[in-house]
Amino acid sequence: MPQLSYDKTTSKTIAGEKIHYGIVYGNEKIVFIKVGAGGSIRGYQDKYLQMAHRAHERLGATIICASNPDMEYAAQVVADKAMISKVAAECGFAEYEVYFVGTSDGGYQNLRLAQQVPQARKLLGINASLIDADDLVAQLQKLPHVKKILVYGTEDDYFACVPILQAADCENLEIITVEGADHKFKGMVNEFIALIDLI
Repeated sequence: MPQLSYDKTTSKTIAGEKIHYGIVYGNEKIVFIKVGAGGSIRGYQDKYLQMAHRAHERLGATIICASNPDMEYAAQVVADKAMISKVAAECGFAEYEVYFVGTSDGGYQNLRLAQQVPQARKLLGINASLIDADDLVAQLQKLPHVKKILVYGTEDDYFACVPILQAADCENLEIITVEGADHKFKGMVNEFIALIDLI
């Protein structure tokens, strides 16, 4: 199997912290992957890099994968939104759609980011973190036109929010549970990578 890589890597410095971005160029479907807190654009066993290539091969999509440094999420949301616009402009996309994939804290950040991106079409949150279940529901309700898929492992601490989410009045929301998965999908890297197929 050939060594996987991004077509381009770049970064943006905010308040002394760098957000790294890995890009795979493709068509007008942009998949924006936000990794979990402290995570890199490659991830453990290159899981995010593998996700990026899997989505690119299946959809022909342009992929942007963003690291998640230890900094205030609102600043990251601003930078990530600007990066999506920059890549779309570089590719000459007059029109495009954005599909968001986020893990843990990255899932929550993408939920906030999708509210600011009119081109948002779908959001996949994997063990998405939350301030509390009511806040998560309120954020989800702000995206009625976006298909939202939340995946929680049965061994993840956030799994407790699943009944609340299932009972919530929220348009276009689907909840999926993964038996035996903990917050980091320990020992289940292939199952984690395959979740990109939900986009």
